[in-house]
Amino acid sequence: MDGVNTEQLSNRLLDLNELLVQFLEIDRKIHMRDGKLEDRAENDTEHSFNLAMMGWYLCGAFPHLDKNKVIRYALAHDLVEIHAGDVMAVGRTKQQEEKKIAREQAALEKLTAEWPDFADMTDTITAYEAQIDPESVFVKALDKLAPLIHNVHSQGRTWKLLDIERSTIIALKDNKIKPSEDIFAIWQEFRKTIMDHPEFFNEGKAT
Repeated sequence: MDGVNTEQLSNRLLDLNELLVQFLEIDRKIHMRDGKLEDRAENDTEHSFNLAMMGWYLCGAFPHLDKNKVIRYALAHDLVEIHAGDVMAVGRTKQQEEKKIAREQAALEKLTAEWPDFADMTDTITAYEAQIDPESVFVKALDKLAPLIHNVHSQGRTWKLLDIERSTIIALKDNKIKPSEDIFAIWQEFRKTIMDHPEFFNEGKAT
């Protein structure tokens, strides 16, 4: 323990806890599956934890990936939303995408200034945004698959609430997941499920 400033560490743990509470309070546009949590949206903390667990699990099938990198990317990938907020991917215009990128870059710069003693966190976010390695590409693709899994579980709850068409989801996921060959192969199985269940969308409801 020589040389360790425990008072400073304890204060920074308080700061980190506050940061994570802020993260917890950011709601996403994805609703939880049917059951106890069906009437509220998923928050960023739940999403990041779930993504980390799914990535950790999938590393067993894809041993060429660095498991620790996958987990760190998943846990840190959305932390910029503490300062930038969350924007739904479906229906986002080019202008909205450009504004999102600018907000998230500013948010990353703010986090970097606030956490010089946690450079591993901000360096991880930087590497994820730059998509510099197979693990960051894998996690980004899995991030695009994750909301779909909620919707399959809930039989399209969010898709119906927001009146999203099946063709929109298919086109978006085909494009966004494609960079990762591993996740794209899994997406093909979910794609079949979506094609087999038009009732997950308002356009497929009985008349």
